[in-house]
Amino acid sequence: MTDDATNEGWEQLLDEMDTMAAELAAEGWETLSMPAGDAAAVEAEEGQTDRHGYAYVVPSDDADRFEELFKPDGFSETEVYRATTPSHLFLLTVFLDPESETAILLAGVLDSNSLAACRQAATETDKMYSHVCKINGTHLGSFEHDEIDPFFPEN
Repeated sequence: MTDDATNEGWEQLLDEMDTMAAELAAEGWETLSMPAGDAAAVEAEEGQTDRHGYAYVVPSDDADRFEELFKPDGFSETEVYRATTPSHLFLLTVFLDPESETAILLAGVLDSNSLAACRQAATETDKMYSHVCKINGTHLGSFEHDEIDPFFPEN
């Protein structure tokens, strides 16, 4: 992220994430907000996982907290908020577990030019995945999504 518009978009995304987290916390939810240090669209054979999707690299402190909160198949609801520029997709994904009132908010910026293969795989399988990793590549967990359209810019 080098240009002013991209930096401004990132700051706005983080502000939105903080606002949503505060609103959820005020309602009694336990929240974790994670700004990804890096995010990329991955194909099954490219990543640390066997599934296509978006891979997010999160800071160590967030990774530790994520491991405490994450339950495979435990987050039954997902909300996706996106904004685009010609070169970037700004994505805020909110994973909700209403049973435990836990929310994980994940913000990332992806290169719009790298989404085609991931979109094709998502369309073919009718599934999308969000993968959370440490900087050293350790896979912390993945979320499966049945709705793929919110994860991609409109054509």
